[in-house]
Amino acid sequence: MERSDVVVIGGGIAGLLAAIWSAERGRSVRLLTYGQGALTVAGGVVDLYGYTPEGLEVTQPLKAMEKLSAPHPYALIGREKVEAAVRAFLELTKAAGYPYTGDGNTNLQIPTAIGTFKPSGLAPLSLDGSALLEAEHILVVGFKLLKDFFPELIANGCRKYFGPDKTVGERLVELDFEQGQGFRDVSALDVARELEKEGQLERVALQLKSSIRPKTALIFPPVLGEKPSYSVWNNLKTALDCDIVETSSMPPSVTGLRLDRLLYDYARRVGVEIVEKAHVTDAVVKDGICLSVRTQNYGRTLSYGATHFILATGGVFGGGLKAGMGYLKESVFNLELDVPPDQALWSYPHLFEGKAQPFAAYGVKVNAKLQPVDAQGEVLLHNVRVAGRSLGGYDFCFEKSGNGVALASAYCASQSL
Repeated sequence: MERSDVVVIGGGIAGLLAAIWSAERGRSVRLLTYGQGALTVAGGVVDLYGYTPEGLEVTQPLKAMEKLSAPHPYALIGREKVEAAVRAFLELTKAAGYPYTGDGNTNLQIPTAIGTFKPSGLAPLSLDGSALLEAEHILVVGFKLLKDFFPELIANGCRKYFGPDKTVGERLVELDFEQGQGFRDVSALDVARELEKEGQLERVALQLKSSIRPKTALIFPPVLGEKPSYSVWNNLKTALDCDIVETSSMPPSVTGLRLDRLLYDYARRVGVEIVEKAHVTDAVVKDGICLSVRTQNYGRTLSYGATHFILATGGVFGGGLKAGMGYLKESVFNLELDVPPDQALWSYPHLFEGKAQPFAAYGVKVNAKLQPVDAQGEVLLHNVRVAGRSLGGYDFCFEKSGNGVALASAYCASQSL
């Protein structure tokens, strides 16, 4: 049996951060990951807390968190540890050479692919929409053949958002794709890879120069480089002498892939052993202590023992929670979740009700140390911590808090071992 100080189950943002921060505390860490986490869906931004339960937009997320009550993860973790998690994340991205902006005190405004703005706590520098607020002229730049990005739609959204205060236009540019790619739609990832090739960035700048006026800011799809680096973004800003902002986008998101790559590379740098394609099937537990977990890897059954375990397997869509007729269970330790036996009560009749859906808040019940507990608050697994979407008590989609809870719970879990 393989043994380590800490075994982290799950390779999404919560699992990666928990593994990194555990390793930085001098622990030997093994990360068991089966598939890709939801980073490409979240677009690489960290939504801390965007909307209240009443649907009101939050401008000061850390302050607004103080009004939340248990079992919301933020209420259990506490503002002080959430702030510490934010600082640790900013330090991590800076050390990795791809620093994020934001501080948790005031939400950023991130431009979207439909010309609106969404509140987010932390984001890559290239997604910070403040440059658009300061500009007098906005130009939305699209690429011929690029699917799922519509400059006219974004421009119309910006005109509606800003009104007569700014002029808004759109422009299509063309890349010299290698043979074959001109005969199909290309993705944002295709464009991002092309822009890292010699001569392509200069080609884009040449097509745009005549459209740049003083106090102009450009809106680009998230294509300014595949790697977690600002070199493409900085070089294009220098060439055009204006501000450039990337939008969030439909998945798969290049900005999400950048953060995914950054975290995997950083985890390896600090000594995390990453075991891929490791489907964790169950655990060996004795007297409330997890002794090991079992995996199916390439047709083999393997066991991994540890002193501590961090569960970050996600929700229903990530496979961390298993739903059946009238029940919901956590998939590794087979923990039963407290849900109504009548599944008609799990949701409201309409998906967009303007309030949190009951099913979205279902998850593992934990204490302030993020240990799983029963209905009476008794600890079920003393050496297990739960992080990320496996936690109950919050609707990450409605309140825009998914990656925020992930990083806060990952930090809290790693520091409590």
